[in-house]
Amino acid sequence: MSRPCSRLAASLAGVLFCVLMHGAAAQSYYIPKDLEQGWDGQVQLGAEASFGATDSSAVSVRTDFTYRGKHAEHEVSARLHHSANTARVSRRDAEGKEVLNSQGVPVTDEVRTTTNNRRFISAQPRWFFSPIYYAFALVDADINEPAGIKLASRQVAGLGYKLWKTRTHYLSAAFGIGRKKLDQVAAASEEGAIGYFGLRLKRTLSETVSVALALDSDFGGENRFSEAETSLSWRVRGPVALKFKYEASVNSKVVNPWNSFDDGVEAAFSINLEVEVF
Repeated sequence: MSRPCSRLAASLAGVLFCVLMHGAAAQSYYIPKDLEQGWDGQVQLGAEASFGATDSSAVSVRTDFTYRGKHAEHEVSARLHHSANTARVSRRDAEGKEVLNSQGVPVTDEVRTTTNNRRFISAQPRWFFSPIYYAFALVDADINEPAGIKLASRQVAGLGYKLWKTRTHYLSAAFGIGRKKLDQVAAASEEGAIGYFGLRLKRTLSETVSVALALDSDFGGENRFSEAETSLSWRVRGPVALKFKYEASVNSKVVNPWNSFDDGVEAAFSINLEVEVF
């Protein structure tokens, strides 16, 4: 993402955050006596391809499934994001000069670079001991070798607070402690205790429009990781919606998180097709 796009996306994220906060404060929540029980799930799909001097492609898939019972809910999420670039590069000799064929035309080689190959999965059961307070456990695994992550895994337990009107209109916050292990591609492994904070806000503005904010962060370890996402969904027809989304992840080695050229920052502004499957 270029610098102007990064600044624009960050500004949009800030505006959306203000709208969410204002909306949450303006309309009080109540606790329904009986929330709808059973399964609900969404699948998001996004793809991009460009051709020219450099060919590039990107595909993203995300699935979220939740089962709600009378006193518990269980959530499973999985994400895949793969992007790659292909370019033709002039072949050079030991002195750095271009290699020419018999016709005097520069010899080129096709070079393919994978810029992102993230695979993430998480499971989080929650047990409600009151209408709004719950205990939770979180287990997740993250793989992204182009970003230097061979395997990052967390195991967290803690307490949370969830204030809701419906399954698609709620505010929740969770705090916990646990352990994290980070196996890096080209550096030593790190393992130790962490603290955890998670925040989610989803608000239905109308029958067709909803906005959401999510923050996931661990701290206290050698490598600290934070991930934020803001989105606006517009239901086109039936279970199908367009989701306009800005997401960014930042690790502790980043000095300036708004610098889109920093190796520790991964940010994307995208338009996805979202389908409710339950």
